[in-house]
Amino acid sequence: MDRGWLEALVGNSWLIGAVVTGLVLIGPSTPAAIDHCEIAAEQGGIRFPVEQLDSSARCLIGLVVNDSTTSDVVGPVETPIPLELYGFLVDHPIVTALLVQSLGLASYQFTGRGHHQYWVNDGDGTQALLSLVYQGQTTRIYHLAGYHEGHVFPLVRAKAAVFLRMLPVVTPDGRLAVENTLISYTRLDDPWLAGVVRILRPLIGGAVTRKLSRGFQVTNQLGTLIANDPDRVAQQAGALPQMDPEVMRTLAALLQTSRRPTTPLVSPVPPP
Repeated sequence: MDRGWLEALVGNSWLIGAVVTGLVLIGPSTPAAIDHCEIAAEQGGIRFPVEQLDSSARCLIGLVVNDSTTSDVVGPVETPIPLELYGFLVDHPIVTALLVQSLGLASYQFTGRGHHQYWVNDGDGTQALLSLVYQGQTTRIYHLAGYHEGHVFPLVRAKAAVFLRMLPVVTPDGRLAVENTLISYTRLDDPWLAGVVRILRPLIGGAVTRKLSRGFQVTNQLGTLIANDPDRVAQQAGALPQMDPEVMRTLAALLQTSRRPTTPLVSPVPPP
């Protein structure tokens, strides 16, 4: 697991001094007026149907996107499983978390908190409420609100907005795969820390992104393991305790389908 990303800020005492001096010289900033309820449809060079968000979700996401402390794009990353199976893993985080734990990939814990809401514990000091605010055939939009506990700063609260695009593709050997791209925005609730991070963004931006996108990277790892060792994954899935039988039957069917190689010349591109 990644080390707490905020601890990357304080590796050397001279760095802290430089940051404090810079903040004093810059002085308190007066942010320009921002319409938090307007979100650009294009994020990371990809168009997302933000016009389909209801007003409360649009304002919630816009508050992070339009006043972000850090932002980054991860991908495109190719995962060698069909889009339908990848979408199942993304949309059933409790099942996926139990599966990656049983396979020794990570120690994530997901607890249901309501409709399309989950409390996430990454096992490395970060916990957050994950809310799915938009679900399309090839796109997802999420909002996260949580905190990180580390050795340097006892408690840091932050919010994040995550845009996920999943594009079906075909590998050179004729297998269906998913090319996924993650666009993330983070907004620290503490103005002083937000100022520090903005000043040092070239140094720590990558660490923030790795921390935020780790859960999706684990899903990609699971997809690769499914492609390489489907029998092992199917066996572990069948042993998961206290799961909805219908959900598990769907997973078993998708795992079985993913075994069969296909040879389409062109992969269909469904709407977002």
